[in-house]
Amino acid sequence: MSELITSKSLELVIEKNKFIRDDILRLTNDFTVRFNKSRITVQDKLSFSVLKEHHLIQIPIDDEYWGGAIITKGKIRIPVINTAQPRVYQYFVAWHEIYHLFYDISLMDDTHNIVVDMDLNERKADYFAAKMIFGNVYDYYYSLDDEKFIDRVIKCMDVYKAPYKAVLIELFEEAVIKYNDLDLKEKILEHFDNKPKNLVQKFIDLELDTELVKPSYIVSLGGLEKKILNAIKENPDVSHHKDNYHFLLMLKNKIKKEAEKLVK
Repeated sequence: MSELITSKSLELVIEKNKFIRDDILRLTNDFTVRFNKSRITVQDKLSFSVLKEHHLIQIPIDDEYWGGAIITKGKIRIPVINTAQPRVYQYFVAWHEIYHLFYDISLMDDTHNIVVDMDLNERKADYFAAKMIFGNVYDYYYSLDDEKFIDRVIKCMDVYKAPYKAVLIELFEEAVIKYNDLDLKEKILEHFDNKPKNLVQKFIDLELDTELVKPSYIVSLGGLEKKILNAIKENPDVSHHKDNYHFLLMLKNKIKKEAEKLVK
């Protein structure tokens, strides 16, 4: 497993971001031109809309470190998102996944597991996700009148629908490269590895919508049920379509039962 980002590796993350910045900004512009023809302005809706066109599978998996994957077979690529994770992580993973789906030339015939690590290719995917999610988070952070650093970060999470560490990395980059803001840099380093243990309560305390930091537990098999039913309608005498449909229903029910256990 690759090294996860910690306060000790933040400087290296920023150096890698500088190296890939121009390429990633070019890709974000390309994505907007090619895939947002409907001019969807809500970024999480846009990412999921695009992924659903590629049969996005959403299933709850009891693993806090597994955000999702792209399952690849030949020219077919199917994105998967773990809905047992809080929505804020699902939104970030969706953009991360879009990078691999459209721009990752190394993604060929193997399943690509999505984790946040220090590998350059993963850094590109994370940086792409950040640039699709964030606006001027530095200015927004300083526009807030909250005295506590953590409260400001939580409000940035709420506005941009971004994970805790993603907000801090974006702020750190701005503080170090653009503004030479040593005070903010030190605060980020101090808090980076100390995410609040109960984000739901923090959102309640700040009178924010807690749904963002809760799992959705959605079960969706990427439109496969409709696709199989259409195949049955077009070829009613072909038995394996019906077998596939019964198997899919069995799988769907099994996943739903597992999801109900997680909710309890």
